[in-house]
Amino acid sequence: MRRAPILALGPCLLALAVSVPGLAQVPSSPAQIEWTTFVGGPGRTPQRVVLGEEPGAIDLGDSPWRCGYARARHAAIGEGDWSVQRVLACRRAEATVTSTASCRVRPAGVEEHAATLSLGTAGESGHVTVTLGCGVSR
Repeated sequence: MRRAPILALGPCLLALAVSVPGLAQVPSSPAQIEWTTFVGGPGRTPQRVVLGEEPGAIDLGDSPWRCGYARARHAAIGEGDWSVQRVLACRRAEATVTSTASCRVRPAGVEEHAATLSLGTAGESGHVTVTLGCGVSR
């Protein structure tokens, strides 16, 4: 897995994790893409949730941050080549950070680009990491 550089934003960190697995089964429509969130942090049980089509909120428990995700958008790029993306946004008081997750579908496979937001100070009790990812429905 390759990782893009981490960009510091005050007390929060923004990272975009990128993976490019060559999957055997290539989806033929955006409906075959599964979206998930993963939430983790010190003193909390990591939680993975499969998302529906509609925008929604992400449960962060007692965190002062509030996060949500937008409706998925898709576009044709070329013949047999298309992409689907979804925005992850988190807010605390006046501060807002966002990142975009996407899946690009090609005849040879799927490129998955997860959006990860690391919120708060790493190692402290209020720190939480939120990941929005996509992949092929199984």
